[in-house]
Amino acid sequence: MLKKGIVVLLALLVASLVLAGEFNVAAGKTYTLSPGPNPNYADPGSKLTDGSFNFSWGDMVGWENPAANPTIVVDLGDIYEEVSYVALKVMYSAPSAVNMPEYFIVSISEDGELYEDLGMGITYAEAPVANDTIATLYWASEEFVGYGRYVKIEIVPGGDAWTMIAEVVVGDGALPEELDAVVGGLLDLTYAATVSVGKPYMLIPLPSDAYPDTDSVKVTDGFARYSWADMIGFDNPAINPTIIIDLLEPKSIGRVSAHFMRSFASAVNLPKSLLIGVSDDGMEFKTVGLAVATNPYPPQNEFINEIHWSPSEPVLARYVKIEIRPRGAAWTMLAEATVWAME
Repeated sequence: MLKKGIVVLLALLVASLVLAGEFNVAAGKTYTLSPGPNPNYADPGSKLTDGSFNFSWGDMVGWENPAANPTIVVDLGDIYEEVSYVALKVMYSAPSAVNMPEYFIVSISEDGELYEDLGMGITYAEAPVANDTIATLYWASEEFVGYGRYVKIEIVPGGDAWTMIAEVVVGDGALPEELDAVVGGLLDLTYAATVSVGKPYMLIPLPSDAYPDTDSVKVTDGFARYSWADMIGFDNPAINPTIIIDLLEPKSIGRVSAHFMRSFASAVNLPKSLLIGVSDDGMEFKTVGLAVATNPYPPQNEFINEIHWSPSEPVLARYVKIEIRPRGAAWTMLAEATVWAME
């Protein structure tokens, strides 16, 4: 037991040294919180970037069943060109009704107004996470790195209880080996096949009357053409448009994508990203990833662009949910949604 304790202390020391170095560009920086935390676990404006992430109530900022997802915006003070890592140090304590976040979405901006989604923090470094500990929930990338000054982290709580955050880390540049960050390689899709063509689906909400889906076939008809008649459209929707595709039987999913029009002249934007969820029954969905990569890259104007996601390992499910995160108050025009499965 003594040796195990020494190993844990050494690991924490190494992590602290890494995060205190030049890699962590959030250290000592200012930030804003929305909504404000619970008064019992308030923040003087420095807790989350002070380099301390002890298992201590006084060291953390907390929200109890917040009405909106807690959001942290860190001002890095300058433009950074290779933001490759974002992490939250979070408390997990079942006896104290403190849940771990389900995930977070990280985005970046040059001016604090226009943000680009980078990815999703869905991996815990310490998995499985032990009770009454501080865990590290992170996003990391070696290729799709961020450029900007402001980093926004939208936290999705893991249930109706407390969410307690001790520290925010933003890494710029090459990932230090000491972090043991898993980036995840892409699947070999050589033998993958499309399994969504002709499959039934549900749309929430319904598309605009100007670009409807009268026969409920356009989204999975196998065509992604630059043609208004081939697309369905959402005009500044009040909620994120969502597609739920029924594959009719469980499939080993290796890729999910959707094709969208981009047309500046017609006020048609590409979405910021796509939230991907899976389910066995079509009722309870598990979020498994965020699609941010585009084909072509960079996206082209007056063109149909694909936004896609692939897991590091196939995901077995019957239902696939694609939640579109629109960009600004404009049209979103969808031509096709596609699911690939491993044979």
